[in-house]
Amino acid sequence: MFLQGGVNMQVFKTFMKILKTRLTSAILYLVIFMVIAVIMADTAKDNNDYEDYKMSISVIDRDNSAESRRLQDFIFSGNKKVELADDEDEVIDAVYYQRANYVLYINKGFGDKINAGDFDGLFENFKMPSSYGGQLFESRLDNYLSSVKAYMTAGESTENAMELAKTAVSQQVNAELKNFNNKGGTGMPAIFGYYFQYLAYVMLSMLIVTLCPVILTLNRKGVRERTMCSSLTSANYSRQTALGASILVFSIWLLFMIVAIIWGRTLSVKFWLACLNSFVYIIAAAGIAMIIAQFDLSDNGITAISNIIGLGMSFLCGVFVPQELLTGGVLAVGRLFPAYWYTKANNMLFGMSGGVFSTKEYLICIGIEALFAIAFFAVAALLVKQKREGDVNSLA
Repeated sequence: MFLQGGVNMQVFKTFMKILKTRLTSAILYLVIFMVIAVIMADTAKDNNDYEDYKMSISVIDRDNSAESRRLQDFIFSGNKKVELADDEDEVIDAVYYQRANYVLYINKGFGDKINAGDFDGLFENFKMPSSYGGQLFESRLDNYLSSVKAYMTAGESTENAMELAKTAVSQQVNAELKNFNNKGGTGMPAIFGYYFQYLAYVMLSMLIVTLCPVILTLNRKGVRERTMCSSLTSANYSRQTALGASILVFSIWLLFMIVAIIWGRTLSVKFWLACLNSFVYIIAAAGIAMIIAQFDLSDNGITAISNIIGLGMSFLCGVFVPQELLTGGVLAVGRLFPAYWYTKANNMLFGMSGGVFSTKEYLICIGIEALFAIAFFAVAALLVKQKREGDVNSLA
């Protein structure tokens, strides 16, 4: 049997008593997170007009011809115009800080090439790698140029061809771009994506500040030695501790999922995939907390570790800063943590940070998170075993 008798439940009861004294820290994290979520939702409500979903585009015209100006008329008929100088540092800063989503350079000779029917080598660009918005813009631009070429082939002048193409292409794009920004490309509000994304930080931090102190108290030398001398077996002791930890982990996860259901009022397939992603992640986070709990730390030490690991992992893995904005070196380090794979899966589900959903890629992310969880618990079990062997030797 898993657990036997009222007396043998003493470890579990002690676990719950200690946990009650640590609920204040957990509630504090919960309140802070909910305040942030409400602010984010309020901001999202203000962004209901189509104008708010237009891309911010900068065009640097190195040709300055009638044809290049007509092209700009087409581009800015459906996007916001951002004025930038032809300066590399200014362009990089504008894209990095998201003042501009896309910078298009119109090469010198653009007008002459268009008039000659040559549509190769017309542009250069600067954008964030794997930018989904950038891909949409380029697709629209390609459609426009293809239409111009088709009209010119049919006998229209360059001027008429560009005007006809502008009218034709502009009719196709508004609904598509609005859907991408408002629904995150998933049929769910984009704010939902941020809710789940920030859970990577909140759930880990909550587990460290609640689970670690309980385990540390149970692992105090005097308590461990009394357990070794009692009739309670080590296996039973571990099972009761695991039961208490499991209830805590599941309760934290379930609480956030209930809030998500009430707030988002959606039960789509991708919502359940987001729930699964968060569930696997919180198990990995529990493994991290169990490892930390095997070291003798003070309350201040636990708080410091929580901040270092929680914030550090969040910044390296793309929780607070979009993954598409992080450098290759930072992402290479981020891949060593479960939060990276959690965030990558979340980006795919909600169309964030250039993410495009793929069942195969999603399952890979889930699998890697699960492997992290197994590895963390294996390390924690090894540390527990070493402690027990040390206790036995000290009592011998």
